[in-house]
Amino acid sequence: MEQQGQFNASLIVQSLNGWWKLAGVDSAVDELPVNWLEVGARHESAANPQPQTQTTHVIPKAAPSEPAIEWPKDIESLRQMVSSGAPLPGNSFGPRCMPSIGPSHPDVMIISDVPDPDDLDSGSLSKGSSGQLLRRMMHAIGIDLDRCYWSTLATTRPSTGEIPETEFAGLAKFMLHQLELVSPKSIILLGSTASYALLGEELMKARQNLGNINHGGITLPVLTTFHPRTLIARPALKAQAWRDLQMFAKRSQV
Repeated sequence: MEQQGQFNASLIVQSLNGWWKLAGVDSAVDELPVNWLEVGARHESAANPQPQTQTTHVIPKAAPSEPAIEWPKDIESLRQMVSSGAPLPGNSFGPRCMPSIGPSHPDVMIISDVPDPDDLDSGSLSKGSSGQLLRRMMHAIGIDLDRCYWSTLATTRPSTGEIPETEFAGLAKFMLHQLELVSPKSIILLGSTASYALLGEELMKARQNLGNINHGGITLPVLTTFHPRTLIARPALKAQAWRDLQMFAKRSQV
Protein backbone atom coordinates (compact mmCIF):
# COMPACT_ATOMS: atom_id res chain seq x y z
CA MET A 1 0.00 0.00 0.00
CA GLU A 2 2.84 2.31 0.90
CA GLN A 3 4.58 1.49 -2.37
CA GLN A 4 1.37 2.24 -4.29
CA GLY A 5 1.18 5.67 -2.64
CA GLN A 6 4.78 6.41 -3.52
CA PHE A 7 4.08 5.37 -7.10
CA ASN A 8 1.06 7.75 -7.33
CA ALA A 9 3.07 10.60 -5.83
CA SER A 10 5.79 9.99 -8.40
CA LEU A 11 3.23 10.21 -11.21
CA ILE A 12 1.89 13.51 -9.82
CA VAL A 13 5.40 15.00 -9.65
CA GLN A 14 6.13 13.88 -13.21
CA SER A 15 2.85 15.39 -14.39
CA LEU A 16 3.61 18.72 -12.70
CA ASN A 17 7.11 18.74 -14.16
CA GLY A 18 5.59 18.21 -17.58
CA TRP A 19 3.36 21.29 -17.17
CA TRP A 20 6.29 23.42 -15.98
CA LYS A 21 8.37 22.34 -18.97
CA LEU A 22 5.48 23.12 -21.29
CA ALA A 23 5.30 26.59 -19.73
CA GLY A 24 8.97 27.12 -20.49
CA VAL A 25 10.17 27.19 -16.89
CA ASP A 26 11.96 23.85 -16.79
CA SER A 27 15.10 25.71 -15.64
CA ALA A 28 15.82 28.79 -13.55
CA VAL A 29 16.74 30.88 -16.61
CA ASP A 30 15.65 29.79 -20.07
CA GLU A 31 16.93 31.73 -23.08
CA LEU A 32 14.20 30.41 -25.37
CA PRO A 33 10.58 30.94 -24.30
CA VAL A 34 7.91 28.40 -25.22
CA ASN A 35 5.24 29.14 -27.82
CA TRP A 36 2.07 27.81 -26.18
CA LEU A 37 0.30 27.42 -29.54
CA GLU A 38 3.20 25.59 -31.16
CA VAL A 39 4.96 23.51 -28.55
CA GLY A 40 7.29 21.96 -31.11
CA ALA A 41 8.63 25.38 -32.12
CA ARG A 42 10.75 25.47 -28.99
CA HIS A 43 12.69 22.36 -29.93
CA GLU A 44 13.19 23.56 -33.51
CA SER A 45 14.58 26.86 -32.20
CA ALA A 46 16.87 25.06 -29.81
CA ALA A 47 18.30 23.00 -32.67
CA ASN A 48 18.99 26.13 -34.74
CA PRO A 49 19.84 28.90 -32.29
CA GLN A 50 19.93 32.40 -33.73
CA PRO A 51 22.58 34.92 -32.67
CA GLN A 52 21.27 37.14 -29.90
CA THR A 53 21.15 40.88 -30.37
CA GLN A 54 20.62 43.48 -27.72
CA THR A 55 17.90 46.01 -28.47
CA THR A 56 18.14 49.46 -26.99
CA HIS A 57 14.79 51.22 -26.68
CA VAL A 58 15.18 54.95 -27.20
CA ILE A 59 12.37 57.11 -25.86
CA PRO A 60 12.04 60.14 -28.14
CA LYS A 61 12.07 63.47 -26.40
CA ALA A 62 9.45 66.01 -27.33
CA ALA A 63 10.85 69.03 -29.10
CA PRO A 64 10.93 72.22 -27.05
CA SER A 65 8.03 74.59 -27.60
CA GLU A 66 8.68 76.79 -30.61
CA PRO A 67 6.78 79.95 -31.48
CA ALA A 68 3.80 79.10 -33.66
CA ILE A 69 3.37 82.83 -34.22
CA GLU A 70 5.58 85.86 -33.81
CA TRP A 71 6.25 86.61 -30.18
CA PRO A 72 4.87 89.91 -28.83
CA LYS A 73 7.12 92.95 -28.64
CA ASP A 74 5.62 94.47 -25.49
CA ILE A 75 3.92 93.28 -22.32
CA GLU A 76 0.45 94.57 -23.10
CA SER A 77 0.43 92.72 -26.42
CA LEU A 78 1.66 89.63 -24.60
CA ARG A 79 -1.21 89.78 -22.13
CA GLN A 80 -3.78 90.24 -24.86
CA MET A 81 -2.42 87.29 -26.81
CA VAL A 82 -2.36 85.05 -23.75
CA SER A 83 -5.94 86.01 -22.81
CA SER A 84 -7.16 85.33 -26.36
CA GLY A 85 -5.64 81.84 -26.35
CA ALA A 86 -2.90 82.56 -28.87
CA PRO A 87 -0.53 79.61 -29.53
CA LEU A 88 2.32 80.92 -27.40
CA PRO A 89 4.56 78.58 -25.39
CA GLY A 90 2.70 77.33 -22.31
CA ASN A 91 -0.67 78.65 -23.44
CA SER A 92 -2.23 75.37 -24.54
CA PHE A 93 -2.00 73.01 -21.55
CA GLY A 94 -5.55 73.78 -20.41
CA PRO A 95 -8.69 75.65 -21.44
CA ARG A 96 -8.24 78.71 -19.19
CA CYS A 97 -5.43 81.22 -19.74
CA MET A 98 -3.76 83.33 -17.07
CA PRO A 99 -1.84 86.44 -18.19
CA SER A 100 0.90 88.03 -16.13
CA ILE A 101 0.18 90.81 -13.64
CA GLY A 102 2.02 93.94 -12.58
CA PRO A 103 3.74 96.90 -14.26
CA SER A 104 5.75 96.39 -17.43
CA HIS A 105 8.98 97.86 -16.01
CA PRO A 106 9.23 96.84 -12.34
CA ASP A 107 12.14 96.49 -9.97
CA VAL A 108 11.23 92.87 -9.18
CA MET A 109 10.09 90.15 -11.57
CA ILE A 110 8.47 87.04 -10.04
CA ILE A 111 8.37 83.75 -11.93
CA SER A 112 6.43 80.64 -10.89
CA ASP A 113 5.36 77.44 -12.65
CA VAL A 114 1.61 77.32 -13.32
CA PRO A 115 -1.48 79.18 -12.15
CA ASP A 116 -3.33 77.54 -9.27
CA PRO A 117 -7.01 76.59 -9.67
CA ASP A 118 -8.17 79.46 -7.45
CA ASP A 119 -6.01 81.86 -9.50
CA LEU A 120 -7.93 80.80 -12.59
CA ASP A 121 -11.25 81.08 -10.72
CA SER A 122 -10.46 84.59 -9.47
CA GLY A 123 -8.93 85.76 -12.75
CA SER A 124 -5.62 86.92 -11.26
CA LEU A 125 -2.43 85.42 -9.84
CA SER A 126 -2.59 87.76 -6.85
CA LYS A 127 -6.16 86.93 -5.78
CA GLY A 128 -5.80 83.22 -5.07
CA SER A 129 -4.52 81.81 -1.79
CA SER A 130 -0.92 81.68 -3.06
CA GLY A 131 -1.10 85.28 -4.20
CA GLN A 132 -2.48 86.45 -0.87
CA LEU A 133 0.31 84.72 1.04
CA LEU A 134 2.95 86.04 -1.36
CA ARG A 135 1.62 89.56 -0.84
CA ARG A 136 2.19 89.23 2.92
CA MET A 137 5.64 87.72 2.36
CA MET A 138 6.73 90.55 0.09
CA HIS A 139 5.23 93.18 2.37
CA ALA A 140 7.37 91.80 5.21
CA ILE A 141 10.52 92.88 3.33
CA GLY A 142 9.07 96.19 2.17
CA ILE A 143 7.94 95.20 -1.33
CA ASP A 144 4.48 95.90 -2.71
CA LEU A 145 3.35 92.91 -4.78
CA ASP A 146 1.33 95.22 -7.02
CA ARG A 147 4.59 96.84 -8.11
CA CYS A 148 6.12 93.50 -9.10
CA TYR A 149 5.74 91.79 -12.44
CA TRP A 150 4.53 88.19 -11.89
CA SER A 151 4.37 85.64 -14.69
CA THR A 152 4.10 81.85 -14.89
CA LEU A 153 6.14 79.57 -17.13
CA ALA A 154 2.89 78.01 -18.32
CA THR A 155 -0.01 80.43 -18.67
CA THR A 156 -2.47 77.53 -18.64
CA ARG A 157 -2.71 74.70 -16.11
CA PRO A 158 -1.94 71.10 -17.19
CA SER A 159 -4.41 68.49 -16.00
CA THR A 160 -1.71 67.02 -13.75
CA GLY A 161 -0.84 70.43 -12.29
CA GLU A 162 2.77 69.92 -13.41
CA ILE A 163 4.66 70.98 -16.54
CA PRO A 164 6.23 68.12 -18.54
CA GLU A 165 10.00 68.34 -18.24
CA THR A 166 10.32 68.14 -22.02
CA GLU A 167 8.70 71.58 -22.18
CA PHE A 168 11.15 73.30 -19.83
CA ALA A 169 13.60 74.48 -22.50
CA GLY A 170 10.96 76.10 -24.70
CA LEU A 171 9.16 77.75 -21.80
CA ALA A 172 12.43 79.07 -20.36
CA LYS A 173 13.29 80.57 -23.73
CA PHE A 174 9.96 82.37 -23.86
CA MET A 175 10.37 83.56 -20.26
CA LEU A 176 13.75 85.06 -21.11
CA HIS A 177 11.98 86.89 -23.93
CA GLN A 178 9.61 88.33 -21.33
CA LEU A 179 12.58 89.26 -19.18
CA GLU A 180 13.91 91.35 -22.05
CA LEU A 181 10.56 93.13 -22.35
CA VAL A 182 10.27 93.74 -18.59
CA SER A 183 13.90 94.68 -17.80
CA PRO A 184 13.65 94.14 -14.02
CA LYS A 185 16.43 94.82 -11.51
CA SER A 186 16.05 91.46 -9.73
CA ILE A 187 14.16 88.18 -10.02
CA ILE A 188 12.38 85.83 -7.61
CA LEU A 189 11.81 82.22 -8.66
CA LEU A 190 9.02 80.38 -6.84
CA GLY A 191 9.24 76.60 -6.64
CA SER A 192 11.31 73.75 -7.99
CA THR A 193 10.02 73.86 -11.57
CA ALA A 194 10.97 77.51 -12.09
CA SER A 195 14.34 76.85 -10.48
CA TYR A 196 15.14 73.85 -12.66
CA ALA A 197 13.84 75.37 -15.90
CA LEU A 198 15.72 78.68 -15.58
CA LEU A 199 18.76 77.81 -13.46
CA GLY A 200 19.15 74.09 -14.11
CA GLU A 201 19.29 73.47 -10.35
CA GLU A 202 17.08 71.74 -7.82
CA LEU A 203 15.25 74.05 -5.44
CA MET A 204 17.13 73.16 -2.27
CA LYS A 205 20.51 73.64 -3.95
CA ALA A 206 19.50 76.92 -5.59
CA ARG A 207 18.26 78.25 -2.24
CA GLN A 208 21.69 78.01 -0.65
CA ASN A 209 22.88 81.28 -2.17
CA LEU A 210 21.52 84.07 -4.26
CA GLY A 211 22.20 83.22 -7.86
CA ASN A 212 22.37 85.24 -11.04
CA ILE A 213 20.77 85.16 -14.45
CA ASN A 214 23.01 86.44 -17.22
CA HIS A 215 20.98 87.45 -20.24
CA GLY A 216 21.51 90.01 -22.92
CA GLY A 217 24.75 91.16 -21.35
CA ILE A 218 23.01 91.96 -18.05
CA THR A 219 23.49 90.10 -14.75
CA LEU A 220 20.47 90.03 -12.47
CA PRO A 221 20.35 88.74 -8.86
CA VAL A 222 17.96 85.80 -8.44
CA LEU A 223 16.30 84.50 -5.30
CA THR A 224 14.94 80.95 -5.40
CA THR A 225 12.47 80.05 -2.67
CA PHE A 226 9.41 77.93 -1.97
CA HIS A 227 6.19 78.48 -3.86
CA PRO A 228 3.49 79.87 -1.54
CA ARG A 229 1.33 76.80 -2.21
CA THR A 230 4.09 74.69 -0.66
CA LEU A 231 4.16 76.94 2.41
CA ILE A 232 0.39 76.64 2.74
CA ALA A 233 0.68 72.85 2.65
CA ARG A 234 3.77 72.77 4.90
CA PRO A 235 3.74 75.79 7.26
CA ALA A 236 6.94 74.60 8.98
CA LEU A 237 8.87 75.78 5.90
CA LYS A 238 7.84 79.41 6.39
CA ALA A 239 10.84 80.07 8.62
CA GLN A 240 13.18 78.98 5.82
CA ALA A 241 11.29 81.10 3.29
CA TRP A 242 11.59 84.09 5.61
CA ARG A 243 15.38 83.67 5.70
CA ASP A 244 15.41 83.50 1.90
CA LEU A 245 13.50 86.76 1.63
CA GLN A 246 15.77 88.52 4.12
CA MET A 247 18.81 87.46 2.10
CA PHE A 248 17.16 88.76 -1.06
CA ALA A 249 16.25 92.10 0.52
CA LYS A 250 19.81 92.64 1.71
CA ARG A 251 21.39 91.73 -1.64
CA SER A 252 19.01 93.59 -3.93
CA GLN A 253 18.61 96.56 -1.57
CA VAL A 254 14.89 96.80 -2.27
